[in-house]
Amino acid sequence: MKVVPALKWFHNWVGFFISITMLIVLTTGVYLGGMDILKRIEDHGQTFVALNTAEKAHILHSIFERYPQMSSVRFPTEYSPYIEAATRGKSIVLDTQLNELAIHANHNIALYSTMFWLHRNFLLDDVGKYTNAWASLAGGLITLVGIYLWWRVRKAFRLKHSIPTDTRSSSLLKSHIQLGLFISVPLFILCISGFLITYKGLWTDYLQHQTEETVNYSSARPNDWLSQLETAQNLWPQAILVSVNKPRISTDENIQPTDLIYSIRFDSHSDVWLRQADNITINYNTGEIQSALKHSDRALSGRIASFVRPLHDALNMPLSYVVLITSISIVAIFILLFSTVTFYRRTFKSKTATR
Repeated sequence: MKVVPALKWFHNWVGFFISITMLIVLTTGVYLGGMDILKRIEDHGQTFVALNTAEKAHILHSIFERYPQMSSVRFPTEYSPYIEAATRGKSIVLDTQLNELAIHANHNIALYSTMFWLHRNFLLDDVGKYTNAWASLAGGLITLVGIYLWWRVRKAFRLKHSIPTDTRSSSLLKSHIQLGLFISVPLFILCISGFLITYKGLWTDYLQHQTEETVNYSSARPNDWLSQLETAQNLWPQAILVSVNKPRISTDENIQPTDLIYSIRFDSHSDVWLRQADNITINYNTGEIQSALKHSDRALSGRIASFVRPLHDALNMPLSYVVLITSISIVAIFILLFSTVTFYRRTFKSKTATR
């Protein structure tokens, strides 16, 4: 079999059979993205006011004492002008006087939970999770093949072919090819990052920063938030301290860690898409800084690995990126529908008509 016919067969047949899984993933992704957009544009009536270190220390002490189950506290920023205490699946929004403004609990929204697990594993636990991962990988390969096939016939297509003029197969196919070209790169990234989220072992090791140097950091007072935040801030005086995360406690075992290792996250560069990417870890019990790592100090492999999840679900990415990937998913849904209808007509319906 020659290369081009083989690639066309792969693009058409494999694409047709994974179109069902891809339509589920993309449709649920649009819903999840839409919910994320609505959450981000809601300012809860707050206006951004920068907090000093003493105020942040007071907020941390109060929130972790009032809500011991919460694992992170995010301070007001220009893009979210309120305080947020969060744990997996739940968040509480507060003003600077620590009055509760809203409570978000995803598990209490039946549709959200259904959509999330449909997106993650088709409601089939591990079987669905791994099926989803490999379908995403196949989707990425199909996207690359589609780019190559377009390149061979690129002179035959025009911008006006992007929107189908009617429901004929030729019009739908031209639209599929042209629109597919426009979203090919971000769609490929979404597919591959979705695969890598399932197979974390392929990239999480690159997040571990290896250094042969032993750095002696200044120590803060034990069990003292103000001293520890000031020590961390003094290490990076120009960076903005935006959040603090504490280690999660297993609800099954309910075992309190011997040492509370907190992660203090900063924004050092306003022009970098990935937020909260600079991190200082500190032992709350002893006041000792254990590590301090900026995103720019990582090796290239580590910087790439840092983007695997954010590129897929927009974690710590700006609102514009959520809008981008949600829009890409909407366009991809139409592309899949156009190709599925065209392939069915030309492959199955035409055979039925000739009998």
